[in-house]
Parts: sequence; structure tokens; C-alpha cells
Amino acid sequence: MIIPYSLAENDKEDITRIKQALNQIFKIKDLGNFRYFLGLELERSNKGIMVNQKKYALELLTYTVFLACKPALTPIDNQEQISSTGSVPFTDIQAYRRLIRRLMYFTNTRPDITFFVQQLS
Repeated sequence: MIIPYSLAENDKEDITRIKQALNQIFKIKDLGNFRYFLGLELERSNKGIMVNQKKYALELLTYTVFLACKPALTPIDNQEQISSTGSVPFTDIQAYRRLIRRLMYFTNTRPDITFFVQQLS
């Protein structure tokens, strides 16, 4: 079945028709406007939609036990050379990989840390 409507409609009747057509095919459930989805928070206002990951960031800080630490302008010196031979090896490589994956996902709303996450990965 082809649904001849746009999913970005302002007309409530069109939206209702789209939902009914999708429900006939996929058996969907309308949960209304969402606020939190896959670690992304959406805030709606007259000016538009703001996307942030505040809750995700707090969970990440709690996971890494850095919640009580003071913030820094830059998390790492970009002139620092990271080497596998110049320091004590990280003992739990799986935990390090999990942390890097979480940081990579966090760059969705914080592109300013992308370079540093890439250096660590």
C-alpha cells in the first residue's frame, strides 16, 4: 500500500489518516509527542526544536565516576602525543571500548569533542 501523504504535515486530519494507514500495515501505537528518544532530548518552543543530550551526559559522567569533577575548557591537549608504548597500558580494554563508543554517540550533539574522541579511539 502506498501512503500518498507527507509525514511532515501540519493538518491534524492528514496526520490522523497517515497514522491509520500505517496502523493497518504495521500495527503502530501513537505515544504522542516524544521528549526523550535514544539518548536525545527534544525541547519544543516557538523558535523551533532544540536537541541535546544532557541526561546522556550525566549518565556518562556517572558511569565514569567523573560527576564531581570540575569542567575544563579542553578535555585534552591537542599537542599531546598518545602512544601505546609511553605509558602504563589500560587494563580493562572492554571498558575502554565501551567508553569510546559512548563518547562517539555523544558527539551527535557535541561536535566540538569529535577530534579528541577520534584521538582516543
